[in-house]
Amino acid sequence: MKKHLFGVTLIMCLVAIAGMAMAQTIDDIQYYNPATGDPESPFVGQTVTVTGSVYVVKGTYNGGTHYIQGATGGISFFNSAINGLDYGTQVEVTGSVSAYGGEIQLASPSIAVTGSGPEPTPQDKTPEEILYDYEMIGNFVSVIGDVASVSGNSRFEITAGDSTLVVYIDDTTGINLGDVDVGDTYKVLSPCVVYNGLIELKPRLQSDLVENPTGDTVPVIADVNCANWVPMSNESIEVSANITDNNAVSGASVYYRDSDGENTGAWSSVSMSNVGDVYTGTIPGGHSMSQVDFYIEASDDAAQYVTMPGDAPDGFLSVAIGITSIYDMQYAHPDSSSQNGAFNDRFLNIRGVITAGTSQTDAPSKFIMQEVEKNEETNSYARGGVLVYESSAANPFYQGDLVEVGGYGEEYNGITELIPHNPDAITIVEYGHDLPEPSKVTTRILADDSMHGVDGDGRTGEDWESVWVQTFPAAVLDTLGYGEYIISDSNVRADSLIVDPLVELTYLPNLGDIIRVTSYMNYYYGEFVIVPTSDESIVLTGLTAVDDTPAMQKAGGFKSIAPNPFNPATTIKFAVNKTDIVQLNVYNIRGEKVRTMIQGTLPVNEYTFVFDGKGDNGQSLSSGQYFARLRIGKEVVQVRKMSLIK
Repeated sequence: MKKHLFGVTLIMCLVAIAGMAMAQTIDDIQYYNPATGDPESPFVGQTVTVTGSVYVVKGTYNGGTHYIQGATGGISFFNSAINGLDYGTQVEVTGSVSAYGGEIQLASPSIAVTGSGPEPTPQDKTPEEILYDYEMIGNFVSVIGDVASVSGNSRFEITAGDSTLVVYIDDTTGINLGDVDVGDTYKVLSPCVVYNGLIELKPRLQSDLVENPTGDTVPVIADVNCANWVPMSNESIEVSANITDNNAVSGASVYYRDSDGENTGAWSSVSMSNVGDVYTGTIPGGHSMSQVDFYIEASDDAAQYVTMPGDAPDGFLSVAIGITSIYDMQYAHPDSSSQNGAFNDRFLNIRGVITAGTSQTDAPSKFIMQEVEKNEETNSYARGGVLVYESSAANPFYQGDLVEVGGYGEEYNGITELIPHNPDAITIVEYGHDLPEPSKVTTRILADDSMHGVDGDGRTGEDWESVWVQTFPAAVLDTLGYGEYIISDSNVRADSLIVDPLVELTYLPNLGDIIRVTSYMNYYYGEFVIVPTSDESIVLTGLTAVDDTPAMQKAGGFKSIAPNPFNPATTIKFAVNKTDIVQLNVYNIRGEKVRTMIQGTLPVNEYTFVFDGKGDNGQSLSSGQYFARLRIGKEVVQVRKMSLIK
């Protein structure tokens, strides 16, 4: 372990001379001021390469943070685009040394998988050893102490000797502290992190908290899940969990009741059966209310009982029954002083088509979805869109995916959101669904953040929050910096709307351009804004007539699929406008990949592939609908329907 900066100047010179990524140990990079704890890496701003095994995976704390443990220490990096890294995956990470929140990390990393193995073994440490050594930051540790205090479900403190260490619970982990009481002894497995200059533990999983670790441990219930988070009233609900004990689990049960959020039925129970550590129990169908509450109870051979959540039956998990329309979720009475959605703070299930995928919003954990059909009462899509925020989602979701989502409604900074129970609560029903027809709305109405009636027009932009809309031809009036600009279809500043592209577009605004924008509406910092998702979102119309040709071509895309319908073969043509990784696959109606057409780097050119109606196994496919999905790097994802008719 380093105790000084001997040789740092020489190292920095070597890095500068090399002008390329240098292989360094994590210990070389992880240097903090021993007195203040401030990050002072000698490699800050330099590109380095380190190796290690993954022990925090994407989706644990957010949609991109990972931690690796190497031979000399641990370090974090953020990459929302990479999937498939699991506990124990051995990687080589190249990135720029930087600091975030007082913690040294690798920014803009590229990752090469070099092997696989078991999860790294945590280092046994005392609270004192951790608190007074900032170079423990990033390391995977195991700490035993007595619980000194508990603060809700967000944190607790453990003490050993004269040292007390904070254990912080990130709400995306699903860890429940209902069973953690002052005086209990716990072992905590965790990375060492820093917050406000203080070192803390931040466990990843429920199983990272082990009660009575030096004796007969209390059973640990973790990874609670449902086989279907969007059940109908007649459907059963299969509940599963991972239950472990250092000796033996003697039994487990699921307790359940019908509920509408206020009125409840009596608790009933079913026994759980197991295969290894995985226990399952089935709540029978015939649900009479809008949701089902449940919790799990387990015991070991020493008759020690534990529940999940730990404070059950006062605390419990819930799943909604049936589908609620997004219109009902978003509805708020026009005379109400609050425009919060009607299902704020309630469980519900929704169904709709994704209009902006996880690569097209302001965070890799968000997507926008909308009802497929117009509201019958209003003959409109107004209030038919919603933002879905799944911070732990490991897999991307794409524009055109038809999905069902079970979760919890809430209002955050003025926008209605659905928070899924977990990533498994998002089910893809169909790939490549047609997007809803965009609603044509004036820029004045889209940008109107007044309550109904205040400005006399009886309309508000709230109606179009998260809805797929299209402006009338509008003039570019001004630019705001950071890629934002202002348009108005009346050429009046008071009627203007902010355009905020969150992805790099080919089109650059020029004052006086007349454009039409098709995309979804967002709301932040007190403003409604329209968010183009691709070059196809913006059409340069000219001053008088509307031209449906996109202003610029993007990185490439489909040119044609013909014939369609086809038998026995069809020709797929697409263009690649810059050298990049290209993937063209064919999927069936269930979303299963049946044929890989191309996967590899292609140079700029136009390409033609013949799909002969056969799968990867060479067998002829049956008649039906199929989907060609084309990906070009990170910029292009397109899906086209194909019909095979025999």
